[in-house]
Amino acid sequence: MTGRVEVSDVSFFVSNRRGNVAIISALMLPLMLCFVGGGVDFFRWNTERVNLKELADTLATRGAREFLLANASAEQVHAVIDNVLESGFAESYGFQSVQSSVSVDPAESTVTVRLVTPPGGGLILTNYMPFMADHDITSTAVAMGGMNVCVVALDANAQGAVSATTNSKLLAEDCSIMSNSTSIQGVVSSGFSKIEAGMICSSGGAYGNAHNYSPAPTLDCPVYDDPLSERTAPAVGVCDEIDAAYGEGVEDVIAAASDVSTNLIAGAAEGLGGGRVNGLTQGVSDIGETGVTTYTLDPGVYCGGLTIGALADVELNPGLYVIKDGPLNVGLGGKLTGENVSFYLVGDVSTFYFGPEAAISLTAPNTGPLAGILFFEDRNAPADRKHYILSDDARILLGTFYLSRGVLAVASLLPVADQSAYTAIVAKKLQMMGNPTLVLNADYSATDIPVPEGVGPVGSTVFLRE
Repeated sequence: MTGRVEVSDVSFFVSNRRGNVAIISALMLPLMLCFVGGGVDFFRWNTERVNLKELADTLATRGAREFLLANASAEQVHAVIDNVLESGFAESYGFQSVQSSVSVDPAESTVTVRLVTPPGGGLILTNYMPFMADHDITSTAVAMGGMNVCVVALDANAQGAVSATTNSKLLAEDCSIMSNSTSIQGVVSSGFSKIEAGMICSSGGAYGNAHNYSPAPTLDCPVYDDPLSERTAPAVGVCDEIDAAYGEGVEDVIAAASDVSTNLIAGAAEGLGGGRVNGLTQGVSDIGETGVTTYTLDPGVYCGGLTIGALADVELNPGLYVIKDGPLNVGLGGKLTGENVSFYLVGDVSTFYFGPEAAISLTAPNTGPLAGILFFEDRNAPADRKHYILSDDARILLGTFYLSRGVLAVASLLPVADQSAYTAIVAKKLQMMGNPTLVLNADYSATDIPVPEGVGPVGSTVFLRE
């Protein structure tokens, strides 16, 4: 009969599970889409907050690190953070538009960074609170200062690994002097000499009276490992120059450099009361200032060394100067200047000698693998060879002397390195005799030349405060 539904037909529809699944799926599809879309939205929203928090932490930490440097100011911290943001750093975290505010407390060494940015587009949740509101993240970093290290004497056994004799002065008021020598005289300051530093630390003992030190040395300190031991030495290519020499009287400069040890010993015995000894200053007064020639040199490999004598004003272009199988000698009024330069001393006789009448002004590179390193001595060099600073015009020596096998000997009459933002020394030994004043500043914020890791600010930390 037309229009009559048989019981068997009803049973068919009831028992047809495929039809049930299709109907249920159709009814559930919008809910499933909402659930999946909401999950995607939440994942994106949470990822944005995590990334923004990481960005805020990074900015606060970078700002707080400025307090580990000398003379840091609130303005300096603001400038550092602003420069980071202006460099497109926020884009690397996926944010095209970030509003920032920075609060600095120099007294507590804290930096608080607040970042606000709108959420990205979404499917479902961005129509509801709190997912439609701007991301608003705050991070606070705190700097805990340690110490600045400007001298590390690596010799483990020497008497006077750091030494100042006669009337010499080693002034490092804002940084620490570390001697690894376990000798009972690991640090020596005698006569009218004075070693003055933020801290004087000897792995052994110290020789001298109370007036020779400020403060009194700390004894039996732990050994301070070579902070540059993992720094890779530069590659050495073919010779660009052979036996390079500029100016007049270069033979006299070489002779003076060869005899300098004998001369200094004699001078020390006489007290170096006024002038130089054994004719080390001869030449420049006779030649005068007329006829000076300026030479401009390029980075490269200087085989046989480089000697600069009277009437030569040598200017170095930025880069690496490899001094191979010969010395770097400057004397008789010769002048050596260079910004962002570094010297690699390779070979048994590759030392440097800055004579009494030499004029020296050098700064280390501000970028590259040798950033912050002014002199790098070959680690296979003979032990205990000496590098001399006798110059009365070596006021700017900005960077780090890394002489792991050698001795830095200073015996000038006028201050050395006192006009440098910072000078650091990592050497087997540091010896001062006569009347020199070696000034090791630690004004790291006053230059764009970085301080190699392990010297400068060490033992300091920056942590995030919840």
